Amino acid sequence: MKFNLLLTLFLFLSISLGAEELDSWSKLIRKGNTYYKKSDNLPFTGVLKNFFPTGEISVIDHFKDGKQHGEFKSFHRNGKISMTGSFDEGKQVGFWFEYYDDGSLYWKLEYKNGKKIDGPFQMFHKNGALKSEVVYKNDKPSTNWIYFDKDGRKEKEDVYKNGKFIYEKYFE
Repeated sequence: MKFNLLLTLFLFLSISLGAEELDSWSKLIRKGNTYYKKSDNLPFTGVLKNFFPTGEISVIDHFKDGKQHGEFKSFHRNGKISMTGSFDEGKQVGFWFEYYDDGSLYWKLEYKNGKKIDGPFQMFHKNGALKSEVVYKNDKPSTNWIYFDKDGRKEKEDVYKNGKFIYEKYFE
């Protein structure tokens, strides 16, 4: 029992001490899809905590061998979550959420292996009303993207053909 506890503590400390923490994106340089520390030009493994100029936390991001890996969080200046999601070896995975500064949902989207999952993507106004919607297929819009005002009236439609934006039309 004592041995298991000591082994667990040793492993935890080894992992914790091996994980470096940086306090600014400016300490990293991106080459392709890999982030390197400017100080030694090695792929970064650890946690990045970036801050607004006024001192509030703006981002917490995790890296492994130069790739974003694990939980990602960004924050509004008021401390509320702005965006959350996860990376797996540099690719977005699972559900990603973005929030307004009052905490209400702006959008959510699911990723697999860095690509948007086929299906609807919706954005919302602060009052919870639908702001826009489109359906994704093969990581591209497969329907026109329709926008609504906060009272639910259709405002605009972005027309797509074969996943490419063609033109937009407005409604009165």
